[in-house]
Amino acid sequence: MESEKKAPTPPYVAYKTFRNFVDKFKQGVPGRIDRDLMGSMSGAAQSQVTTALKYLGFISENNLPLDSMKRFVSSEGEDRKLALDAILHRAYPYLFGDGFNLASATASQLREAIEANTSATGETVNRCIAFFKDAAQDAGITVSPYIKQKKPRNGFIKKSSRRQESGQPSTPATKPSVPTPPINSERIEAQNSMLLWGLFQRLPKPGSVWPKERREQWTETLHNVLALEYKEQ
Repeated sequence: MESEKKAPTPPYVAYKTFRNFVDKFKQGVPGRIDRDLMGSMSGAAQSQVTTALKYLGFISENNLPLDSMKRFVSSEGEDRKLALDAILHRAYPYLFGDGFNLASATASQLREAIEANTSATGETVNRCIAFFKDAAQDAGITVSPYIKQKKPRNGFIKKSSRRQESGQPSTPATKPSVPTPPINSERIEAQNSMLLWGLFQRLPKPGSVWPKERREQWTETLHNVLALEYKEQ
């Protein structure tokens, strides 16, 4: 028996990015949502925002804004919560039916529901969960506390945790080395300043190319260091 056709991949852009973009149109929704409206967003972010707008029923396949987007953008406070609540119920019917309890579900159950009903797979599912969770909370929908738990985002945190659990001391972060002035019998007074010495260590070799912009930055830094090291009358 052929399986039912799955829904498209749900929004997986950062919810804050999505909200910031939509909130730009409080004074009026443009006639079409072009990528020109997305400013300095990367190409990937532009695609993700467009995908989210279509999945939530904010724009048509031709990127024309729909009434749901106009109502959401113009609403505020409790009215906006109610509008977003209705949008999420319509866009994620499989998370609000009798077979799924959002108030007590675990992250694994939410993942399984999204995988079973949409085209999302792999790491994208985690991002779909993050978007939905933040959107649901923004709408005032009760979300299970077991979905709010987040895993460490990088290996450094994981390794540190393992060392602490095993009783091994964690490795401290490497501190930048401070240049040491040369030791000589005729020490110049200014060499007592590590800031000044470190700054002059950064000077390029005489006769080499030193771009004007970097030279001006160095000079400005020198001015600030002198202000720290010497008192004015």
